[in-house]
Amino acid sequence: MNQSNRRSGTAVHRVSRLLAGVIAAIAVVGGVLVPPPAAQAAEGIFVMPVSGRVADLVKGCPAGSRPTHEGVDINLNSNTPIYAAAGGTVTTAANSNATTGYGSQVVITHPSGHKTRYAHMVYGSLAVKVGAVVPRGAVLGRVGSTGNSTGPHLHFEMFRNGVNVTNRYFICGQVNVTALAPLEPRPSKPVNADYNADGKADVLGVSTVGRMSVYNGNGKGGWSTKLLGAGWDSTRVLVHGDFTGDNRGDFVAARTDGTLWLYRGNGANGFVSSQIGRGWNALPLIGGGTDYNSDGIADLLAVRADGYLHLYAGTGGGGVAGAGAIAQGWGNNDAMIAGDFNGDGAGDVMARDKMGKLFLYLGNGSGVGAPTQVGQGWGGMTALTGGADYNGDGRPDLLARDAAGDLWLYPWLGSTFGTRIKVGHGWNGHRLIL
Repeated sequence: MNQSNRRSGTAVHRVSRLLAGVIAAIAVVGGVLVPPPAAQAAEGIFVMPVSGRVADLVKGCPAGSRPTHEGVDINLNSNTPIYAAAGGTVTTAANSNATTGYGSQVVITHPSGHKTRYAHMVYGSLAVKVGAVVPRGAVLGRVGSTGNSTGPHLHFEMFRNGVNVTNRYFICGQVNVTALAPLEPRPSKPVNADYNADGKADVLGVSTVGRMSVYNGNGKGGWSTKLLGAGWDSTRVLVHGDFTGDNRGDFVAARTDGTLWLYRGNGANGFVSSQIGRGWNALPLIGGGTDYNSDGIADLLAVRADGYLHLYAGTGGGGVAGAGAIAQGWGNNDAMIAGDFNGDGAGDVMARDKMGKLFLYLGNGSGVGAPTQVGQGWGGMTALTGGADYNGDGRPDLLARDAAGDLWLYPWLGSTFGTRIKVGHGWNGHRLIL
């Protein structure tokens, strides 16, 4: 056996021993394979509670069609067993044949800070009581149609530290979800700035004479240009993202008269506009374009004159809801770029302060945390944008224009920037770059 084969054999032996240990530690509870309590309490160890088809998500399918809906609906046959997604303590066990609300339901609080709800069960089918400590995979009851329901299905909700994170685990139209299969959050994606549906991030530019052009990216830092039209003189801010939930790049524009406009992308470098707000001229800094409240919908961020950072939650239909302050002390920042910079599925922000320092604010599922400095000397850049993947490595990057008009790509490597790459020149003719 050569050296390579010996290493492979050793690796296989280690994996075999690990699997043997895991299998030996698994218990059988009620006919269901259940891992030991220590594993159940671990962060992210969840399984699918039923088999079936995903019919609706938080705020509906398509996004925004049911703004008050707070969970995922999984359609399947009545009387099918419902399993605990993870181990924890039963905090609600309501046996109800009411025709409103959740009907018969169970709520479990998990050691990881999560809470899960299982609703519309068959009346009289609950198999647990309040205070019971249940293992992952334990039978909780059976699928029914009690409460506000029009047919047999499981209404399932998943919260983490009080924030609804259900949509991070499911997608509209998802079929053949399988009971007890691993339930994991969907992989994070960079901000959607793809305007021609080729899977590559693009750039928008507004010239000093008010003409907008789209620069379709080739995934390697190169561009092909198309003039979109004139009349953009009154636009002061542009923000990119998929604000309508159709997997196409949209953008939002704030005008000098305070109105806020959505430009819904059609996937062919075309856009349809609609006004979605007013009074935005009082906000000195606007950004966002990714999900900051864990509902799977792109949001907007804005800094007010008092230095507070506010979250304007996306509705899924392209609009935004009322603001809520999520941080203070942002009055010293003059640029911010949205993106998921650590790949955990929560929206983060990079912000430049007026001293030219660059800070990363990691998202926590309901806002952003404390800053970490990730750069300095950025004050000489006359335009700063990004959060999308411009080089095809799956990570969000930054684009910056220097005083000479050169455009630079700063590839983000997960915790720091790689060597910058010059991807354009003559960009001083643009008043706005997105």
